[in-house]
Amino acid sequence: MALSKAALKPAPTNLASLIRGLYGRVAKQLKVDPSYVSRVARGERQSEEIEMSLEKELRRIMSMVGTNHNGHKQHSEKRVKLAPKKKKRSA
Repeated sequence: MALSKAALKPAPTNLASLIRGLYGRVAKQLKVDPSYVSRVARGERQSEEIEMSLEKELRRIMSMVGTNHNGHKQHSEKRVKLAPKKKKRSA
């Protein structure tokens, strides 16, 4: 029984990995050149179909990542809380 590549490769969990290739994925879905998708995204060209596909793909990515930035629906553990600065007394 042969497995497809998609079944073997786990989905990336960080935002940068998911965003990378966005224009290429949209271009492949719509059978257009990725540079055209890029131009539509920058506002140099207009295409309602491409804009809708970009929004859909971005919503899909954000649903995978969640609302936080490390991809695990939790804030980073490395975050340091700073104590408030004490005011100096003037004499």
